[in-house]
Amino acid sequence: MTRPLSGMPVRVGLLSHSGVRVTLADGSMWLVHKGDTFAFGLSSRTVVVDARWMSSNWAIVETKDFMGSKTVKDFVKAGGTDYSLIFDNCHLAACRMMNQ
Repeated sequence: MTRPLSGMPVRVGLLSHSGVRVTLADGSMWLVHKGDTFAFGLSSRTVVVDARWMSSNWAIVETKDFMGSKTVKDFVKAGGTDYSLIFDNCHLAACRMMNQ
């Protein structure tokens, strides 16, 4: 999923923010995404939030059914702990999560 960067009216390629919305067997949905300002001082820049708090600016880019083989923890692990604008950003983390 992608949305415009904060303060921007539209998504423009890499000038956007990416994440993965995970739907569990119980129907609950969680957004797993990475950012340079997330979890400051904690163990990871990849965070999980209840998808109910997602704005309407998020758009689906791709869907994939993991057939119940993954947990939210697997997506956080694939997202990675550190952030680098060039080498380990939200887009790269979302790609790793979708391709695990």
